[in-house]
Amino acid sequence: MKHWTTRQASASNTVSPDLLNKEFTADRSSITTLSREQVPANFIDETRLEDYALHQVWEDRLYPNSSGGQQNADADPDAFVDTWRASTQQVHAGGWTNINTQPITLSGFKGGSLYFEYGANVFAYTYFQYTGDPNDRPGAPNYVALRILVNGITLVERRGVSGIGRSRIFGSANFPPGDLTVFLQFKLTDPSTDSAKNSGDPAPNNIMYGHLFSGRYLAIGRYR
Repeated sequence: MKHWTTRQASASNTVSPDLLNKEFTADRSSITTLSREQVPANFIDETRLEDYALHQVWEDRLYPNSSGGQQNADADPDAFVDTWRASTQQVHAGGWTNINTQPITLSGFKGGSLYFEYGANVFAYTYFQYTGDPNDRPGAPNYVALRILVNGITLVERRGVSGIGRSRIFGSANFPPGDLTVFLQFKLTDPSTDSAKNSGDPAPNNIMYGHLFSGRYLAIGRYR
């Protein structure tokens, strides 16, 4: 908020050359009281700023890269041959699962506001909402929930989508200076007791349960 100096009216509206100095020395006055239009041309340029003085950006357009953007920490090598190496009931332990075995490290975070965004195509196999044979009871849709953990703290989480679609999650919070460790996680709806676990012979025949692919993330550290 601007705080202006108080002065007596000058005779004939004469402008004093000291008015600008008085403004700067007033209570809580600073260079920020000037708009960008009032500062000299090119006053703020690359030569006057240290690296990452204002903000820093990290991004990956295909995360995890090691698996072409697919989750790989919960991938079943025995998933049905015509499907992804997705999470199945045989490998999924329930609860929150890391999308990648290794965390994302945001090196050199200077302390301040962190914005983090993750998006991916998600798949929750609708077969598991069926209620057995005869299928005469209301189904219970499965969902792929997403969560972002920064230094072990939940930044944001949401239930996500059912079936197949694009899911996006983002949030921001303040963090202290230092490298930040980020885990992206997903959680699948617990299966019912009558859900089929495999498609029969021949192997591999485990039925995919949930999956994420075409993942990417964007992180922005705002320092001033």
